[in-house]
Amino acid sequence: MKIQHFDQQGQHVIVYFAGWGTPPSVVQHLRLPENYDLVICYDYQQLACDFDFTSYQTIRVVAWSMGVWVAKRIMQPYQLSSATAINGTGYPCHDQFGIPCTIFEGTLTGLNEENRHKFERRICGNKTALQDYQQLAQRPTLDEIYSELTALYQGLQQDQRTDLILWSKAIIGTKDKIFPAQHQRDYWQSRCQITEVEAEHLLFPQFSHWAQCWEYQCKS
Repeated sequence: MKIQHFDQQGQHVIVYFAGWGTPPSVVQHLRLPENYDLVICYDYQQLACDFDFTSYQTIRVVAWSMGVWVAKRIMQPYQLSSATAINGTGYPCHDQFGIPCTIFEGTLTGLNEENRHKFERRICGNKTALQDYQQLAQRPTLDEIYSELTALYQGLQQDQRTDLILWSKAIIGTKDKIFPAQHQRDYWQSRCQITEVEAEHLLFPQFSHWAQCWEYQCKS
């Protein structure tokens, strides 16, 4: 995987695991809490991570979409202060708890520029949000996201372990068109606190600060 480290000489760190095929710039607008560094993990063509988190007093994980499956494998050795899953589950390709298998496999076998555009439209939910997303920096190429999805699919077939880390919260976008909201509820209801947000799969535009990922509560 690729890593970006924003080193502010903090004693604490936020480790963000991106969704498949998405650039680090998706979260560039989020403000960091005082005394926190940020590590962004993305592009999962290889799952190896050689970053050492042991020097930090506090480790907070924020994982989005396919990043949920990746995060629990990478962060298993560490003691976490919190771990927030956003619009993802421990079974990304699953007819009850994740993306239905035929849809997941169809995305892989039918991936081209046209279908990528359709997928990104479903992530964003509307034309305006899609335009904003497609203007982000560091968007990967079609070849890169195909290789990444191929590697992830192979990994999912070979390693179906779950509950490798203790999650503290799951944030579910009720309008998510990628991971059905009910599938997410079914997976998380016995595992951790659930917060539901009226949002699409890409819900970071609704946040302005990283702390919202572990502090956000539903408005009454």
